[in-house]
Amino acid sequence: MIRVRLHTRPGCTASSGRTAERPVTVVHAMVTTGLLAAATWAGRHATSQAVRRWRPGAGRSRTTGQLRVRTFGAGDPVVVLLHGMIAGGNFFGADFDRLAAEGTVVVPDLLGFGDSDRGPVPLTAADHLAALDDMLHALALGGRRLVVVGHSMGGVVALRWAAEHIGRVAAVVTFCAPLYRSRAEADAGMRRMGLFEALLTGDGPMPRTMCAWMCRFRTTASWLAVAIRPDLPVEVARSAVEHTWSSYSGSLNSFIHNEEWEPALHRLAATGVPVVLAEAAHDPVPVPGRAADLTAERPGRTYALHPTADHGLPLVDGPWCAELVADVCRAGTAR
Repeated sequence: MIRVRLHTRPGCTASSGRTAERPVTVVHAMVTTGLLAAATWAGRHATSQAVRRWRPGAGRSRTTGQLRVRTFGAGDPVVVLLHGMIAGGNFFGADFDRLAAEGTVVVPDLLGFGDSDRGPVPLTAADHLAALDDMLHALALGGRRLVVVGHSMGGVVALRWAAEHIGRVAAVVTFCAPLYRSRAEADAGMRRMGLFEALLTGDGPMPRTMCAWMCRFRTTASWLAVAIRPDLPVEVARSAVEHTWSSYSGSLNSFIHNEEWEPALHRLAATGVPVVLAEAAHDPVPVPGRAADLTAERPGRTYALHPTADHGLPLVDGPWCAELVADVCRAGTAR
């Protein structure tokens, strides 16, 4: 008879086999979790109305002064589309191409955002407005009639810039503009966006730390933005990290935490410049009822409400927004 003797390492017991199985179980759980997360992301991405609608917009991109600008169309008026704070000019996609039939369309990355100049100095409102003036001059559009359009923070920029050029502005259109009258209102509006957005859209230590990390690891941060926001087109989500702390905090304090939009709005009304304040029914960012109240105060102001969209209105229903702007262009040129 042949006897076989099994040798084991000192300290090994029958239970060690079960212990060895644990890493395999952990790996299996991690893979399963990853697959579920990927499937959830893919499902939300595929069903997002913004993703289904958005395509890159038409036009030629170039650098003019400090700004990266995309232009298309020809003639008057000059329609300037201004994006919000955590975004770039690509927020206005192919749904807005139809505005080429109304005039010359100019879509910049605002100063400090996207592919525009991102210097180390905190930006002021004067910096932003001067950069837009320089942009028009560089494009040889300085003397043309303007229709100024802005989304979110870009809506506030639009009001303040237009008020500096009242003699040339045919009309102003804002979408989902955060028209806050105090810092407390602004902070409340950010909290209504959700916990994650509230942590990253203030000017405290958390946004500062995250912004510093994004600047250091911009490519990684851009793909993290894609992972966090499956409801956004990939290119639009990646643009959300294309800024610095100086450009972000300076713009926040100059426009979101600043009440100068209201005197600008009054100056536009006093000189007869039509202003359209458009909102979305499911947008938590604006102060409820403010835009409607402001339009009721004076003639020449119009309120428009999209019945189903949220703060991403130009992404979710670009045709609705573009048609509103086109109507304003036609009415403005007829004045």
